[in-house]
Amino acid sequence: MLRRFFKSVVTIISLIASGILLFSVLTAYISPAHTSVLAFIGYVFPTLWLINFVLFAFWLVKRRWQFLLPLLAIVITWGHWEHTFQWKGAKMDRKEMQAPLKVMSLNARMFDYYQWIGDNTNEKIFDFIREENPDVLCIQEFFTTSSNKSYTEHYILRRLNQFKYQHIEYLSGKKGKRNFGLITFSKYPIVEKYSVRFEQSNNFSIYSDIKIGEQRIRIFNNHLESIKFDREQLNFLDSLNYQNKKERNENIKAISSKLSKAFGNRALQAETVGKYIANSPYPPIVCGDFNDTPVSYVYRKMRGNLKDAFEESGQGFGGTYNGPLPSFRIDFIFHDNHFASYNFRRIKVDVSDHYPIVTTLELQPDREN
Repeated sequence: MLRRFFKSVVTIISLIASGILLFSVLTAYISPAHTSVLAFIGYVFPTLWLINFVLFAFWLVKRRWQFLLPLLAIVITWGHWEHTFQWKGAKMDRKEMQAPLKVMSLNARMFDYYQWIGDNTNEKIFDFIREENPDVLCIQEFFTTSSNKSYTEHYILRRLNQFKYQHIEYLSGKKGKRNFGLITFSKYPIVEKYSVRFEQSNNFSIYSDIKIGEQRIRIFNNHLESIKFDREQLNFLDSLNYQNKKERNENIKAISSKLSKAFGNRALQAETVGKYIANSPYPPIVCGDFNDTPVSYVYRKMRGNLKDAFEESGQGFGGTYNGPLPSFRIDFIFHDNHFASYNFRRIKVDVSDHYPIVTTLELQPDREN
């Protein structure tokens, strides 16, 4: 009797878990600007997928037909899983490549101006970048101020003088004592510079045409809509422990509202930038902080027909968020299909609330990939 009851309960759990996982496929196709409910699934997709895998293994061992329920969900969502997790990526020594281009992306969080992490974090960032020595570097949350000599534009460019060329865009132009924006560094000539502004947003994108020999490549540097949690909300998410029900409900409501708004804004921003990427006359490389997961409408719109460097040569889950919440992969490097990606890494250095990501692209591979 007890065994039959347990079997019935697990069957119901399997139906629900597989149903929700199948439902998650819609996350990438329905814009959160219309409804944000589906967008939340992207954050729990890895857990849902693993639950279904455990249920599949359970029923398979039992030799019961119920194994078909999670199996169907796993097969249909396999593409999403590949966006989320990789066993082992492609590796190659740079010396063996014909035309290597090392690309790095980092949300620098104002170079830790307010010392969230500790003293001299900006110097650690500069030293780290010099050690990694990328050919192209995309930085989000670039910050300069005239009130501290270690954070002036002149000082930062001098500390990163291994890059001969830069494309800097500030949110409101360089007007005041404190300036926020994006910067793309390059060891190769930047021949054209553009920006894409979003309505009623402090986030934006830039793209730069760089010339490598006779080849021109378009580099997109993006920072899409942030959620803007305050400290109290972050503490709540970290502990999920509040003294009274009213306080808990108020925080849940405020957090849900901020998430929904950010989901919708990012969707519209991704649609805008996605068109620029799709219409690029030159092979694109797309970098940045999307503030969204690989199982999302934003990811699909930004990636389009490009390759994800993490999928090509990454390993594990590759979470890039460095904070009190679970480490989701919200920073990306996409590239044109004519390029090959090797040695993708998420580098766990504690210099920001994001981990830097880096990959080496072979621009003109003559081998099959």
